[in-house]
Amino acid sequence: MKPLIAIAGVFTLPTETSVWKYRECFVNEAYTTQLENAGALPYILPNLKEESIEELLAPFAALLVPGGKDFDPAYYHEAKKECTECPLARMDSYQLALIKKAWQMGKWIFGICRGFQGINIAFGGSLYQDIKVERPQSLVHLRTDSPYEPVHKVTLQKDSRLYQAFGTEEIAVNSLHHQGIKTLGQGLRATAVSEDGIVEGIEAERILAVQWHPEALATSFFPYIVSLITKG
Repeated sequence: MKPLIAIAGVFTLPTETSVWKYRECFVNEAYTTQLENAGALPYILPNLKEESIEELLAPFAALLVPGGKDFDPAYYHEAKKECTECPLARMDSYQLALIKKAWQMGKWIFGICRGFQGINIAFGGSLYQDIKVERPQSLVHLRTDSPYEPVHKVTLQKDSRLYQAFGTEEIAVNSLHHQGIKTLGQGLRATAVSEDGIVEGIEAERILAVQWHPEALATSFFPYIVSLITKG
């Protein structure tokens, strides 16, 4: 049996020119393609009431929280700065509830970009609301000019799952974020760090998340996470 992986849907509001006045729930096709090619069956989770989450997650072996816009900094006890672009409050609360419930249920949890940051928030961590503003000597991490190309290096801890996934201590990654981990969530471990010291990978029991976008690169990340699930 191929493992079933739930992908948290990204919500958007209709615009003034939209014909339908409903929120949309979707993910970039790259996530589903990569998971299918790695031997899994991905499903996009709809926007349901939070009391339905446990029943919704029950059939799945894992939860993947994908990329997207910024989390409201109120979730890590900070006032919103001008540089932070908050999406729907409903999406923030829903995805954080998904992460917490999946953890309670003993599911594997994977995160990419926003999902990486959301896992950190769910475990009590905080974010730089804008790396460029709060750490001006850092690399330029928001590289929308090169979404499919590696633009900086990341060092992996040798005793980490990420090292097992890539088989080396240093990899080159793409970079499409302007926020990053400031304080690490409780029980999480930083296992990948960029050249300027920004945390780019975190792990815990049954948790693995990265700040970059492996779905846009040809890497071993997705085959590796599917192998983790199939091993139990």
